[in-house]
Amino acid sequence: MSNPYQLRFDIWQQAQGVLMDKFHSDHEVWNNWQFEGHNTTIECPVKERPKFPTQEQIREEAEKIYNFVEQKD
Repeated sequence: MSNPYQLRFDIWQQAQGVLMDKFHSDHEVWNNWQFEGHNTTIECPVKERPKFPTQEQIREEAEKIYNFVEQKD
């Protein structure tokens, strides 16, 4: 069993991984749409160039994960 510090670190890493995966996925879609010359009338599903996740966004995601883990039902 992990100690509380290890648990917090694991949750932080999980949150960072989730946000980084989303960042890379959205960036790839946005990048491909911008530079492959999509000449369709369909808008790019990613409206703006994705921004790298901030520490605050990672903290918020970690709190969501922690709250889920903490629930007993």
